[in-house]
Amino acid sequence: MKSIPRPLGGLLLLLGACGGTQFATVTASPFTATPTVFDCVQSQLAPLGYQRTSYDIGAHRITAQRIDTTVTSPDRLFRRRINRLIVDIHPAADGTTAFKIEGHTVDEYSTVRGPTEIERSASDAVKGAAAALIDACGK
Repeated sequence: MKSIPRPLGGLLLLLGACGGTQFATVTASPFTATPTVFDCVQSQLAPLGYQRTSYDIGAHRITAQRIDTTVTSPDRLFRRRINRLIVDIHPAADGTTAFKIEGHTVDEYSTVRGPTEIERSASDAVKGAAAALIDACGK
């Protein structure tokens, strides 16, 4: 029986091997109480242009996003670029507060299956927003 070559399988294997983290992570350990840092982050999102998309008061976790309207693409399926912040705040064992922010950048496409997101390397804008939150609330 003759085997039919499958170039797509090799391509998927190659893409899987490349891997790596595309989001940016910044951390801080302020001596401020966890609820205070949580409130500070919530108050700083709007001035940075981010809209809170979810929050969990008990777990002290916040997600927020900002749509970047300056990015365009010749791909007719491209809809928009979204910058997301995932903020996790919890008490650390040493008495400080563990404060971690992940900055993600995704491109959203309109496909037959519906909106499809493809993660990109973290943009300078989302890295700057994460740094600004650390500066404002992580000391």
